[in-house]
Amino acid sequence: MRRLQNLRDRCLAVIGHPAALAAAAERLTVRGAHAEAAPLLARAARAGMPVAQRRLGRAYLFGEGLPSSPAEALRWLSRAAVKGDTEARTLLATLALQGLSDERTPGVFDTAITMGGAAPDYVRAAFWAHQAGQGGSAEAMAILAHVKSAGPATLRDPEAARYLYRRSAELGWPRGQLGHALALMERGGPSTAAQTLLRAAAGAGLPSAHYMLGVLAETGAVGAPDFAAAARHFGAGAALDHPPSQQRHGLCLLLGRGVPADPFKGESWLRRAAVAGEPLAAALLGDLYIRDGALPPNPVEAATWFRRAAEAGHGGAARALGQMFLTGAGMSPDPREAAHWLRTAVDHGEPAAWDDLHRLRDTRQLTGPDLDGTVAWCLARAKTGEPAASYAIGRFLAEGIGVPRDDRGALLWFLRAADQVTEALFWCGRILIEGNGVPSYPDLARACYLKAANSGVSAAAAAAGEMMLNGKGGVADPVRARELFSRAAAAGHPGAIYALGILAAGGHGTPPDQAAAIAYFKRAAVMGHPVAGLMLNRLMPVAA
Repeated sequence: MRRLQNLRDRCLAVIGHPAALAAAAERLTVRGAHAEAAPLLARAARAGMPVAQRRLGRAYLFGEGLPSSPAEALRWLSRAAVKGDTEARTLLATLALQGLSDERTPGVFDTAITMGGAAPDYVRAAFWAHQAGQGGSAEAMAILAHVKSAGPATLRDPEAARYLYRRSAELGWPRGQLGHALALMERGGPSTAAQTLLRAAAGAGLPSAHYMLGVLAETGAVGAPDFAAAARHFGAGAALDHPPSQQRHGLCLLLGRGVPADPFKGESWLRRAAVAGEPLAAALLGDLYIRDGALPPNPVEAATWFRRAAEAGHGGAARALGQMFLTGAGMSPDPREAAHWLRTAVDHGEPAAWDDLHRLRDTRQLTGPDLDGTVAWCLARAKTGEPAASYAIGRFLAEGIGVPRDDRGALLWFLRAADQVTEALFWCGRILIEGNGVPSYPDLARACYLKAANSGVSAAAAAAGEMMLNGKGGVADPVRARELFSRAAAAGHPGAIYALGILAAGGHGTPPDQAAAIAYFKRAAVMGHPVAGLMLNRLMPVAA
């Protein structure tokens, strides 16, 4: 019977019957003879056969027996889709999501869809997915659900997306199962139904489903944490070239979580994830190479990975790179590069990088255009109301760094920051007590110092203690002063330690304790206090 069918097909092919041409081309394609199949497909496609048009479009798209040509692929796929070919419509929807739309003319040098780079055409993807979905394509339903859940706001319809994911899942499409599972979890957590859908999608080879199952197992969202199960799922997703799974699998191996620790394999998987564009994986590699741990430290390698992660928007990596340039860890110190990466870290949500920027400012390593650029950047952020930036501008103005000194302007910026940056209160007190450019208000200065001291600012505690001791801005209170000095001294403030030495030596009417005074002065002198050494020399003969 098969021989008769083949004979019939060959006869029809000889006389140019489209169905026979398409059948013959299909047999050649199955054998991998794409070059021989292409002319037959072209003849059947020109004769108006939708299946042949779709197959010819795929041949042009993937370069199977023909030169790769996105323009020709779209032309033939569109012809098949217009005639109702559901598979062609589904493929057009998929291509539109990847930036290859039948309503755009591909560039002269576009050669393959896998090159990527073009913006998705969500409107066209939704159009063709809707058409294909009406033809019963579960894949198209999942595509349309994606557009309605993650596409532009004008196309979003969460209820419709949930319905489409459910329909796609019921028809057995893995991405529909994944989408339906995520929708169920969004509404009611990781239910049994959601887990069943995820396992089905994972069984069909969908790495994202393995990743989700790994996260659920690792976090204990469905019971006690199961690190071994998490590692299995992350490993399965990693083997399917899923970068987030590769990242988590590498971390499991690095930490020995759910699998035997293997830092070398862990590094390899993290490297693959980082090269594929996972910023956290690159940051982890940088951290791995900057520390003295499982792998030998390599600052050059660390800087390379930190830079890759920072350029992809990882704030922590940008700060780490800035710190390396600031301190010269494994490289020559470079204040300009340090400032650039620390600013980048702040821009990407790493507020702790402000502390490093303050260190860079306080050491006055930035000069010229680099300093001007940092001041301008801080001012732009301060004008948006960011407290840390307002504090930074206040410091620039109060110390005349990069700008003319302006205590009045500095006070205004410090007051903007004072609610959230306690150090700003200290500077408010300093300006108000000195009265340089503004009237002196000792009582307000004392209140600012005390409030900052209560928030843990040691310099403010030392300053408030001095005002309490001398009775500036209010009633003298030596007992309270000693308490403030002790608090600042515990935080390592040399001035407060020196003040405790003065009190211990009998200053301000307190009972003398020569041994304690000598100990305080020695400690302050070692920390560089300019007068503590002189006081120590005065007391040492008496002690002898």
